[in-house]
Amino acid sequence: MAETTLLIGTNKGAFLLNGNADRQQWSVTGPFCDGWRINHMTSDPETGTIWAAGGGEFFGAGVWRADDGGQTWTLSKLADGQLDEWMRNDPEAARFFDKSPAPPAPFSGQIDALWSVHHTPHAIYAGAKPAQLFASKDGGTTWEKLTAA
Repeated sequence: MAETTLLIGTNKGAFLLNGNADRQQWSVTGPFCDGWRINHMTSDPETGTIWAAGGGEFFGAGVWRADDGGQTWTLSKLADGQLDEWMRNDPEAARFFDKSPAPPAPFSGQIDALWSVHHTPHAIYAGAKPAQLFASKDGGTTWEKLTAA
């Protein structure tokens, strides 16, 4: 029996629970994703890549990606949140948080959060609130909104 990793999304970030082969001993790593609310996670067992979808009113909406089994995470932001507006409008706050204001995310004002993420051999899909579907064909770096046409 192989080792087991459970992916856990919470209101405080993403966590990984790693169990030994007989699932009698477990270790917890995290939180990951800078404390974002993580609503759903998935992974590719062949590559070890993990994706975590989430966000909300404060942080915005995005998909986090870890290519190294969860050691380092990169955010692909789909929509801005209140924090982004705050950083753009208050340089003092940006300095305090040691963050440079980023350009607006591509779907800002269109979605509030991401509720699900799924990978296939050809694309990554993310479901949003309000109900919309997005796809990425480059592993989650860029996203396009899918329509029902």
